[in-house]
Amino acid sequence: MSDKKIDKNKIERKLSKEDLERLDILQKSEEIKGEQLSINLDSEIIIENYAEQLLGQSIDDPVQKFQLYYHGLSKLLKDNLPKGKESEDIRRIVYDEKNILINRGAKKDEKGIRGSDGRMAYLQDLEEAIKIVAEWTSRKGTSAELFISFWDKNEELGYGHQD
Repeated sequence: MSDKKIDKNKIERKLSKEDLERLDILQKSEEIKGEQLSINLDSEIIIENYAEQLLGQSIDDPVQKFQLYYHGLSKLLKDNLPKGKESEDIRRIVYDEKNILINRGAKKDEKGIRGSDGRMAYLQDLEEAIKIVAEWTSRKGTSAELFISFWDKNEELGYGHQD
């Protein structure tokens, strides 16, 4: 937008009083970008700066995501699930249930497309999946037990399961 102010005197003849009030409000809004006017419970007008509020929130760290996904979750699964072509279906079934968890319920469609990428999962979801796998490895559990652990967590969160 331009920093130019509209000269209301030049257009006063063409605009109604209401139009001029709207124009005045629009011009004032340019002065408080990133802020929102609201009324609190005591009927006081307050200005909230949403950009500043966002700065205080936890932002996912791409490097940490990479480490957790590849050097944490994927490595634990690769090292502890059965290996070989004959175990491909076992790994796929466990991975599908794990991916539903870390993708907050996103399942593959009929074309096999999930529409969500586990590498971009929220840190807390990756950490939850790693916790499940770590507990499973410490018990020296079976692939079925790991699957059930992911299944149970997905049930708890209401995510459902891969068909």
